[in-house]
Amino acid sequence: MAALSALKQAQADLIRKPLDAAILIAPTTASIPTAWTTGSSADLISLPTGFKGLGYATKDDGISFSRDISVEETTSYGSVTPTRRDMVSDTTTISFTCQETNLQTLQLYFGVDLSAATPTATTGELAFSQPLQPSSSKYRLVTIGQDGVGTDTVYIIRIFPAAQLSEVGEQSWSDSSELSYPLTFTATPDNTAGYAARVVFAGAGWKSRLVAMGFPAAA
Repeated sequence: MAALSALKQAQADLIRKPLDAAILIAPTTASIPTAWTTGSSADLISLPTGFKGLGYATKDDGISFSRDISVEETTSYGSVTPTRRDMVSDTTTISFTCQETNLQTLQLYFGVDLSAATPTATTGELAFSQPLQPSSSKYRLVTIGQDGVGTDTVYIIRIFPAAQLSEVGEQSWSDSSELSYPLTFTATPDNTAGYAARVVFAGAGWKSRLVAMGFPAAA
């Protein structure tokens, strides 16, 4: 008789938890790297050209990925259950709340282009107007999560080549919380990349666990 533990095949070492993460953004003209790690030690590559980090995000909210799948059902005479179910839409959204006030977060939250903005020479004052007609700009959006360190490092990377800003959350001013910028993006297909969302797992810790996870070992 087989033991339940043998049937379960549980491996606690395969439980992943991103303890830190980076949120990167770039214009859609930026090239997306074909690989995010390099060398036999699977080290993370340097920041790709055109990408900027958005800095700190709120700890409690983290980075949320939501996948909304819509299904249409066909019912048939004589059948008490649907006889056909078709997936008609599959939408992924990415949400996070930036804590840093910088050029990138201001551009995203207020929908303005500050690439040519120049603070006043004497005081450094910066002023801009919110656009009367909001744009539907798209961006390269990449999130990189890290679990473990050194030879135990696992990177969890999600790539959205044409992420469209779809919602900005409420910003409140109080003496109990920092000024923050809640943002939600929707993944849309990119003709050049050929996808709307891509997932990458990498790092030395990932490489060393390939067989345990059911994949072939790295050559």
